[in-house]
Amino acid sequence: MEMKTGSKNKPSLEQPRLVSLFEIAKTFLHIGFVSYSLAALAEAKKSLVDKKNWLTDDEYLNGLALSQLLPGAPTVNLNIYIGYYLRGFPGALVAGVFFVIPCFVAMVVLAHLYLNYNNVPLVSSLFKGLGALVVGLVLNAIIDLWKKGVNSPQLTVLAVGGFVMVYFLKVNIFVLLLAAGGVSLIFAFLTSELTSWKTVMDRKFWAAKKSSQRVVSAIKFQFSKKKYMGMLIMLVILIIFNFLINSINPTFKHLGNTLFGIGGLTFGSGYAMLPFIQDAMVNQYHFVTSKEFGVALALSLLTPGPVTVISAFIGYKVAGVFGAALAMANMYLPSFAVVNIVSDLYNRAGKVDKFKMVIRGIVAAFFGTLWAVIIKLTGSSLVDLPTCGLALAAFGVQRFTKIDTLWIIIAGALISMVIF
Repeated sequence: MEMKTGSKNKPSLEQPRLVSLFEIAKTFLHIGFVSYSLAALAEAKKSLVDKKNWLTDDEYLNGLALSQLLPGAPTVNLNIYIGYYLRGFPGALVAGVFFVIPCFVAMVVLAHLYLNYNNVPLVSSLFKGLGALVVGLVLNAIIDLWKKGVNSPQLTVLAVGGFVMVYFLKVNIFVLLLAAGGVSLIFAFLTSELTSWKTVMDRKFWAAKKSSQRVVSAIKFQFSKKKYMGMLIMLVILIIFNFLINSINPTFKHLGNTLFGIGGLTFGSGYAMLPFIQDAMVNQYHFVTSKEFGVALALSLLTPGPVTVISAFIGYKVAGVFGAALAMANMYLPSFAVVNIVSDLYNRAGKVDKFKMVIRGIVAAFFGTLWAVIIKLTGSSLVDLPTCGLALAAFGVQRFTKIDTLWIIIAGALISMVIF
């Protein structure tokens, strides 16, 4: 948004404009294209906070915290939440759908190549190179997020504690979130310094706004009982329609209802869902073999988006493109519904100071766990000098230049196919 100046010394601001659904679709489609692994978190922040100013840092971090607390894939939850925050139910629907379109299309193409030509080595060199690129992009994402979300001694303690609990103690992510929330609340009661977390950040943020003359361009979605009831009705219609499609035949019922249950009841991350998906799809219904599940997992890491795009591979094996769409819809519909239902309540609670502190503590602990992820990624992806070079190159180019991540990925993919 631009500012109009009434005079030379007294600038006046335009009325903030509503972000269009077309802008949301275009922006989240781009985020979906360049969102490999946890780098999706930094891509969303770069596009929505740094470039477009649709959200403040605090608003983004609040959404990130909620995405960790809800069932489903956190990256999908985050993008749905931001869409809802900008334009309510329509914004959530558009943001969620366009974010997963790139990974859906990529997985369908790769599943077709494998299932029809049985020639995964065609993409093995590409996979090796992209695995290295992901390490560099995720490392850059962690550094950026750490600067914003871990900026006090208390938050540093929580972040380090999160890393220790996940990397050394192997605790469940849900236990980690509860522990982080409890410790944050204790900090809030024991020291008055914690009450200044948000105040200090707000002062810095508004000072930066004043100096740079920036304003947030989006009118935030305002709660109303009428709109909320309309949203609930739309959700009920969507879910009923979904189950009607699932009931067309026993195969759709087993595929769709099983993934719906996993998507709605599994907390932690997309990786936490994999054992349940494998048990149901391989052992219970025999939709794919163990070997095919392994291939699907490798391809889900090759494509952008969350690892739960593995559901599209299984759906494609069962019933082609329609089956892939059915599988992914059931995978993400539960979290879509939950995000829409709780977002307004969550934002209202966010006005309570102690709740804000708890949320910031949970975010800090989550950022600590990201270091555990990057260590594991490094061990599995950086296996020789060329992969180390690709990872460092991806990190350096994204860190010190303004080249879009999409071009980094394309260039890295071409280089990896030549090298490997």
